[in-house]
Amino acid sequence: MSTPYEVADMMIGVRNMIEAADLRRGDQVLLLADTRSDKTTLEALTAGLRFFGAEPMTMVTEPIARYGEVPAAVMEAMHVSDVAIWVWPVFITFTPTHRGLGRKREESGTQLHEARMKPYHIYFEGNGGLLARDYAKFPNKVLWKLAEKVREVVAPGKVVHIVDDLGTKLTASYDGNRLYGMQFRAGDPPGRCHFPWGRCGVFNGEGNSNGEVYLSCVQGVAGRLAEPMRWKVKDNVITEVDGGGEVGEECKRLFQEVPESNRLIEIMFGYHPKASASHGIADPMHWELISKMPWAGLGTPRKHPKFRHMDGSVFNGQLYIDDRLVVDKHGMLDRSLLHHPEVLEVAAEFGDPYRVLAPVSHEAHGSNTVW
Repeated sequence: MSTPYEVADMMIGVRNMIEAADLRRGDQVLLLADTRSDKTTLEALTAGLRFFGAEPMTMVTEPIARYGEVPAAVMEAMHVSDVAIWVWPVFITFTPTHRGLGRKREESGTQLHEARMKPYHIYFEGNGGLLARDYAKFPNKVLWKLAEKVREVVAPGKVVHIVDDLGTKLTASYDGNRLYGMQFRAGDPPGRCHFPWGRCGVFNGEGNSNGEVYLSCVQGVAGRLAEPMRWKVKDNVITEVDGGGEVGEECKRLFQEVPESNRLIEIMFGYHPKASASHGIADPMHWELISKMPWAGLGTPRKHPKFRHMDGSVFNGQLYIDDRLVVDKHGMLDRSLLHHPEVLEVAAEFGDPYRVLAPVSHEAHGSNTVW
């Protein structure tokens, strides 16, 4: 049963997005939506941006495929805007046009010595009602402090290891100086941000990975797979694909059709206390699962003439950095991080810190909207 939400329910979430993206009064903001985007969410974004002092305008397109062509009018509209908000389920990061902009936009922390790029991109994950839930309303200041504590553990590490009850045993070496997909303060990275966020990219294909990994959800496909899909990995190459139902068949076909697509290039995990597994499963893009559990991806190099990328959730996996447990089963961030004294201190600014950081609350009566 879905809960109906009004524009008023979403304004704290809108405020959080404006803060996380470091929007500025007077910014010309393009809301790039498609025919599937939630209308109430668009109204809330428009109202919040106007109240803040920005100048919103909306462009609604037909759905653009994951690797499809972006209409010239869309690129022109983004080019002349200060900020472009991609309203769920708009996702053009893998299209040839957008990939040409390069990865510099994604390098966390570079805003310390780089100005905000124009247009600034916001991957807004706002499926219906998200702005009214704790996932969007969670204080940015607390999430940024959590990111710092996570980085302090992951950056000095050398090896990431994932295990689960299905048989996942995946190990990869990585460069702790090349962490990606994190946000530490407003407007970070300088080229784009997600909202909501709460993720840490560890392995990017440049280390060495071996073992096997089971995916239970794949981005772009709603719900859980009919059966988990297993990838066997040797020296970064996926040598076997089993299970996964129709998605497993598509994965094998991808390897046949696109050379170099069978390489493991991504291991991430989430640390957002309010990310919901149930909402993340229902969302075809599974954003909340990336903010909660281990995540793995394969594909071609980014500059490949026929770029392809397939990724998904290692549902209920345990993730270790070297020998230290960071993510436990069911997406539970290790309490030494979640309840780090510095995190608790910041969370206390918003109420009882343990309640602020609590992943679930029975007080919400099933709506997931009350701390």
